[in-house]
Amino acid sequence: MFKVLAILTRNELLGFFRSKSALFWALAFPILLLTVMLMAFGRPGSLGSVKVEFVNPAGLAQDGSNAIDANCEAAIRQAFAGGDPVKAEFSNVAGSTAASANAVRVRFPSSLAVGQQPLQVQYDFKGQLAVRAAARVIEIAAVRCVAAQRGIAAASLVHFENVASGAKPFDYGQFFVTGILVMVLMSLGVMSTALSIAGLREHNALKIYACFPVPKLVFLASIILSRVVMMLVSATTLLLVARYGYGIDISLWSLQTLHALPVVLLGGAMLLCVGILLASRTASVQETELLCHLVYYPALFFGNLTIPLNDAPSWLKNVLSVIPINQFVSVLRQVMIDGVSLPALWLPLLAMAAWTALFLTASSFLFRWHKS
Repeated sequence: MFKVLAILTRNELLGFFRSKSALFWALAFPILLLTVMLMAFGRPGSLGSVKVEFVNPAGLAQDGSNAIDANCEAAIRQAFAGGDPVKAEFSNVAGSTAASANAVRVRFPSSLAVGQQPLQVQYDFKGQLAVRAAARVIEIAAVRCVAAQRGIAAASLVHFENVASGAKPFDYGQFFVTGILVMVLMSLGVMSTALSIAGLREHNALKIYACFPVPKLVFLASIILSRVVMMLVSATTLLLVARYGYGIDISLWSLQTLHALPVVLLGGAMLLCVGILLASRTASVQETELLCHLVYYPALFFGNLTIPLNDAPSWLKNVLSVIPINQFVSVLRQVMIDGVSLPALWLPLLAMAAWTALFLTASSFLFRWHKS
C-alpha cells in the first residue's frame, strides 16, 4: 500500500509542476495580489508615501533664503520622521511650478508674524487617504511651530499623550501576507482539489483506481500528501518575496516561524479535507464548481483574510469566530506575528483538528469512484 501511495503522490506532484496554470495560481498570483494590496493600502506600517513640496514665494531665491521659515520646515520634516501613518518625500519648488499629482504643497509666507499672510497647505480635499493624512500631520506641526515663534509653549495648546496598551501597531503588510497565504492554501485545498477530483470522475478516470483496486483512503491520502507539498512550496515562495522583496517584517529564520509550520500543515490538511468532501459525490465539474464557489467566496470576504473585520458588529465576530477559516488565520497570525506559543492556543488548535477529522471522516464515507 505504501508503494501505491508513493506512486499516486508522485504522479500528482508531477502533474502540478508540469501545469503552467497551476504554477501561476500557486506561485505568481499570490505575489501579484500582495503587490496590488500594498500599492492600494500602503507599505508596512504606513498608508503610503506622499510628495510634500515646500514652495518659495514668487520673486525670492530658489534656495529658499529669506523665504521658507527654516524652523517650521524642520518641524514638518520631523513630524514625518516616524513614517507612520504616512511617509513623505520632500522637495523644494518654485511657486510657478505645476503641482505634482497626489502631493501636498506647503506655501510659506515671507513672514509668519502676527497679521501677516498665513501659511498655506494646498492639497486635494477629496484625494487619496494618504494625502489627507499627510495634510493633517503638516497642520499639527505648523501650528505648533507658529505657536512657538509667538512665545506660546506647544504643550500649552495641545498635549498628546500615548495611552496605548503596548500592543504592536497594526501592520498592513503582515496582515496581507498571512491573509493571502491562507487564501492560497484555500484555493489549492478547496477549489483546485475539488475540481481535480470532479474532472477525473466526470471523465471516468477514477474507474481505473477502482479496478486496480486502490483503497479509497490510499487515494485520498495521496491527494492530501501531494497537495500539502504544493502548499509548502507556495507558502515558502510568498514569504520569501514578502520578506526580502517588500521588506515586510516577518521573521523567517526563527523558532517563531518553526512554530507556525504545524499550524500551516494542520490548516492545509483541513482545507484539503473540505475540498475532498465537496467533490466526494458530485457528478460533474460544473456542479462541483458551484459548491466550491458557495464555500470559497463567503470565506474569502468574511474570513478576515484581506479585509480587516475589526469594525464588524460584535455578534458577527462571534459567529465568524467558529468558522474554520477564521480560526486558521487567527491562530496563524498569533503564532507568526505576535509570537504566541502553541500551548497557549490549544483550544483553537483542537477545534481545527476536530474540523479536520470531521471533514475527513465525512469525505471517506461519502466518496465514490463513479458518477452514479
